[in-house]
Amino acid sequence: MSPGQYATMEKLISQFEQVMVSLKLQDQWFLGAGSLLGSLQHHDYIPWDDDADVGVHLRHRPRIQRALSNLQPKFGTYWQRSRDKLFFKPLDKNAKTDLNTIGSHAFSNAPWAWPFIDIFYYREIDAVKGEEFLQDFHKFNLSDIFPLTYRPFGKHWYPAPRRPISFLRSYYSSKGQHCFSSYSHALEKALLPKYMDCRKLMERYAFVHRCPIPEQERDDKPLGLCDEHLVDGSGRSVHKIRTALDPDEIDAPLYTVRHESFKCP
Repeated sequence: MSPGQYATMEKLISQFEQVMVSLKLQDQWFLGAGSLLGSLQHHDYIPWDDDADVGVHLRHRPRIQRALSNLQPKFGTYWQRSRDKLFFKPLDKNAKTDLNTIGSHAFSNAPWAWPFIDIFYYREIDAVKGEEFLQDFHKFNLSDIFPLTYRPFGKHWYPAPRRPISFLRSYYSSKGQHCFSSYSHALEKALLPKYMDCRKLMERYAFVHRCPIPEQERDDKPLGLCDEHLVDGSGRSVHKIRTALDPDEIDAPLYTVRHESFKCP
């Protein structure tokens, strides 16, 4: 994404967050799908992703739709069967734009505009399990979501499932560490799928390496803390962020790439 497109996404998520606060639902939404994966792998968007994904319980959908509709005309909305979209009112087709322009661009073949955020909804199957609405192949344990925690995403912290790796198993393969791209939201069309071993991308993109907190700090700290290092292609820690993460998720080899030159402190 260009700087302007990235800033557009930031403003859209911020606006959605404000709506959820106004509805007193600030503890009911969370990063999901590609955005949650980006937070785990990069502390930001997946570099080749181009939308944001947030999840909410289906019972809140009518209230959220009414609140989002009140954002017009500055923002636009579109209700799909299973998901809702929030975007800026489309830029005029003759408007002069550059890499720093903030706003959403209209499609000729779709009634929404990009950049946008995708709002997906979930419902309970029973007291233990949940599933994404009209996407019942995405099933998960409700205890993997709640109580929510907060995770870094770009310059901000947003609500996220408390066991993000377990939650993402319902969305992404757990059999190998492959990075893939198969859809362009900017073009709103499927692309020829591209799969690559994530390790081959380490020279180009920084990846998060999860570490237990140092042993000398564990005596006075609760279990379930993780030092997440963003490690560049040379094996250098660009930054460290301490997050709440269960020990088995810290050790999980999924949704991370571990540089051979980097060792946990």
